[in-house]
Amino acid sequence: NRLIALLATIFADSSPGCTVVTCSVTSEGLSNFLQETLGLQHVRYLKGYANVIGKAKELTESGQANAELAIETSGHCAMKENGYLDDGTYTACKIIGLLARVNKDSNTKKSLLDLISDMKEMEVEEELRMNILDGSLESTSEIFQQASKAIEEKSQTYEGWTLDEDNLEGIRVRVDGTNGGFFMLRQSLHDPLISLQMEGNTKEELQTQVIQPLLEAIDTVPNVKNGLEVSVLEKY
Repeated sequence: NRLIALLATIFADSSPGCTVVTCSVTSEGLSNFLQETLGLQHVRYLKGYANVIGKAKELTESGQANAELAIETSGHCAMKENGYLDDGTYTACKIIGLLARVNKDSNTKKSLLDLISDMKEMEVEEELRMNILDGSLESTSEIFQQASKAIEEKSQTYEGWTLDEDNLEGIRVRVDGTNGGFFMLRQSLHDPLISLQMEGNTKEELQTQVIQPLLEAIDTVPNVKNGLEVSVLEKY
């Protein structure tokens, strides 16, 4: 998130209002920083650097957006000015150049983190991986769809959840009242497992506002309850 935010500050100056394409798991705080603080557009797309880069090229070539930056949380990064090449050396040079400019223009030595101090970062970030008990990819897809539907229905009645309608991968829910908390459920395309990513202010907050209501939602679907490694959630 920090690397994405730092690169975005560069393009906010050189290409105001441009678009940053990231993978689906980036934080709420990053999205708010890109859009509200820097005035950029943020598109979350499918996880995988090839997907993210391909989406940026598609948006630019179609005229839908000026996607200057395509980057995922793994650090894979491509820029329009460099032909959308996945080029870590080019990325590093951009950051080093930014650091040089910051200290040249300032009377006091500054950290790059000063440039993104307005970005809200959550104290706790977790990823829990739950196996599909029968080891089948077919069951993975079926259980994930059923779990997603249960979460969507829960978000309509549970006051602490707001479904992210713009999400393009898995199912993503904002946790109300946490100033940036969220959770996201995704299925693996290659392995029989489902992952839960969540961010919050404290572990206790995640336990009460994500895990507990999520278990309640899962409990309403016997196929999910009995086919998913739910004990991973229960032990958190």
